[in-house]
Formats: sequence, C-alpha cells, structure tokens
Amino acid sequence: MSLAARLLNVFAIPGEVFEVVKASRASVGNWLLPMLLAMVVGMVSAISILSQPAIQGQMHEQQAKLLARQVQAGKMTRAQADQTVALVQKFTVPLTVIATVMVSVIRVLWWAFVLWLLGRLFLKARLRYGQMLEVAGLGTMISVLGTIVLLLLTVKLAHGSATPGLPLVISDLDATRKSHVVAGAVTVFSFWQVAVLSVGLGRFAGAPFLRAAWLVFACWVLQECFFSLLGFGQMAF
Repeated sequence: MSLAARLLNVFAIPGEVFEVVKASRASVGNWLLPMLLAMVVGMVSAISILSQPAIQGQMHEQQAKLLARQVQAGKMTRAQADQTVALVQKFTVPLTVIATVMVSVIRVLWWAFVLWLLGRLFLKARLRYGQMLEVAGLGTMISVLGTIVLLLLTVKLAHGSATPGLPLVISDLDATRKSHVVAGAVTVFSFWQVAVLSVGLGRFAGAPFLRAAWLVFACWVLQECFFSLLGFGQMAF
C-alpha cells in the first residue's frame, strides 16, 4: 500500500492500513506528511476564517465582554482594556498562525506518547514510540478533514461557532463560559479520530478494539477538560 493510499484509506479502512504499517518498515512519511498537511490546512483555514468581517465582529464582541468583566471586577482600568483590545486585534492573525503550527506538531508527538504509554502500562504490549508516531500521524488525517469542514461551515454560516458538533445546536454560544468552551471541543471529527487511534493502538498491541477505545477515550476526555478549563478546548485534540 503506497503512502497516498494509506493517507486516504485511513478514513475508511483504518484497520487494514495499520496492519500494513505494522508489517512494514518504519516510514517517516506516515507521520511527517500528515503533520505538514495539518500545518498548511490549519494556517490557510485560520487566515481565511479570521479575515471574515462577520467573524471579526463576533470575536471583538466576545473580547469586549471578557474585558468588561475584568474592568467591573477592578482587575484593569478602561484605558488598559482599550489598549488590550487594540493589541489583540493587531496580533490575532499572526499569533493564531504560529499557534496552529505549534499545535500541529505537538498534537502528533503528544498522542504518539499517550498511545505508547497506554500500550505499555495497560495493554502490556512492547510498543515502540516510532510505531505510535505513525499511528498518531495517520490519525491526524481525520483532523485535517475536520479543519477543512470547519472552514467551509464557518464561511457558509458566517459564524465562529460553526463547528461540526455541539456548538451548532447552541444558539447563544459564549466563549467566556467554560461549559460552552467544553461543548466546542465535542465534534464529530474528535470522536472519529479517537476511534481511528484506538484501532491503531489495538492492532499494534494485539488488543480488542473496545479495550483500546476506552483507554484512548478516557485520555481524550481528561485532556479536553483540562484545555477547556484553560479556554483552549477546540485546539486540544
């Protein structure tokens, strides 16, 4: 199975893809190319979404709400709040692009470590980190597709909460509320990616899918809760 076939087949037949990967020599392309694709697609999506006037207006409104609460609490003055708004508007795009690149790299490395650790501790499998790096890399293709869908939905609906998941059914989504930030992390593609990673872990560890899935899902929930409390739920997977 060629690299291109592995990148495409991971959407439909991940089990067969990981069996091929397990039986083949280690391939850097299995994780490096998906990582690069995630970077490029993420940067293009971020720039395209943040350039939408409607999205800019929604972001400014959310920022104004958050800063107004800080002013009311006496944590900053109105002048400081105005300066903060100006700085945020100036550096939002470049900082988002930088964050997208960093998240694309860290996400693959982190999940490779998580899968390796789960396999070692709970499945008692002699896994190598490089193997799990290939699993995490190929699983990133689900995230790439999710980012493309997010871009299309955001442009079509002209709303920053147009993610393929719970945010679509929340009419008054407020990024300053922790419960809504947590909801923003729950998308169809998140569950899909958890399933694909679970398939990969199960195939390499020789464990049943459900056993691997519970472990991966539990780690994903803990991770999403942690990052959502910090306000970065949708960047976490």
